[in-house]
Amino acid sequence: MDILSSSGFLTFVMVIGGLIFVHELGHFIAARRTGVRVDEFGFGFPPRVLGAVQDSEGRWRVFFGNRRPGRGSESGEATKESLGTIYSVNLIPLGGFVRPAGESNPLVEGGLAGSRKRVRLVVLAAGAAMNLLVAYLAFAAGFKVGWPDRVAVAVVVPQSPAAVAGLMPGDVILTASGNEIHYFAQIIRQTQRHLGLPLALEVQRGKETAKVMLVPRTEWPEGQGPIGIEMQMVFVKDYSWGQALVRAAQEIGLHIREIATLPGRIYNGEVPLATARPIGLKGIYDLTDQAVESVQVTDEWYPLIQLIGLISVALAFTNLLPLPALDGGRILFVLLEAVRGRRVAPEREGFVHAVGFVVLLALMLIINVQDFVNPVVPPR
Repeated sequence: MDILSSSGFLTFVMVIGGLIFVHELGHFIAARRTGVRVDEFGFGFPPRVLGAVQDSEGRWRVFFGNRRPGRGSESGEATKESLGTIYSVNLIPLGGFVRPAGESNPLVEGGLAGSRKRVRLVVLAAGAAMNLLVAYLAFAAGFKVGWPDRVAVAVVVPQSPAAVAGLMPGDVILTASGNEIHYFAQIIRQTQRHLGLPLALEVQRGKETAKVMLVPRTEWPEGQGPIGIEMQMVFVKDYSWGQALVRAAQEIGLHIREIATLPGRIYNGEVPLATARPIGLKGIYDLTDQAVESVQVTDEWYPLIQLIGLISVALAFTNLLPLPALDGGRILFVLLEAVRGRRVAPEREGFVHAVGFVVLLALMLIINVQDFVNPVVPPR
């Protein structure tokens, strides 16, 4: 199917573009609040189509393309110094950008690089903070309108550890070894950690709660698993706004832990390497299209809301990684400056970020090619 004719394409553009724009909006707001001069804040990516700028006399000047107006000097030539921030609409309607003055040059008065360390940290971290805020609001809305948020026992295999312990179909697993259970992966992880060892479960059975103690087996018949149950998700619709807000915060923490501990879980064999692969724009498009289709079929909005929250968390976490060219890489240089008592030479830092940018582009190309060769969502 042609990607441009898919029902999920517009949603994909809105989701990705919106999250990128919100990220840049965070940088912009932080820069303005901390007194960092901003040369341009744009919707979409260049080339510029339309711009508006306020001159030193407070008048708004609208212009097309790169023909930026100026107040004019005595010789009649326009001067950029007399103008404020350009607000622009650009040709490629995907996300946006913010261009602070003196981003890499500490000699620019009022620029980012010449600001205090605290100011630079705030501005650099604000993009990820805005994405986390969006994720929090998305998750809260999802839990309020209804969300698959509990795991229930669908089938108990006869003579399995679950059957011996008295686990019954319909039991909702609340905790395992004292840890709250909301998703399949959580109960699977606790089971794997207790192979051959007692595992305490707290379950809801009707209107009552019960405690069940079982020992996951170290060997089991094919298709049965260590405890011998089949599971299903339970849709929860009765959260109050207070409960939804608490669960949203827990959900963000859960996903950050999942991402942060992923390398260790891959190393320990808990997560197959093939399922832990990163995805690019094509992969995100496939997931968005799948979520939109699910919304259309079930008339439930949680698949799309959940996807927005997940991408927001992933975008925030990725941008804060201490890698060159990312916000986290720039933050690392600020922290290094604080420890050393002097900053790294701007030209050296710029070179590191330039090299890092090239490497990231190459990595993104490889990831996106992989999305086509080995799609995240298998074609039907």
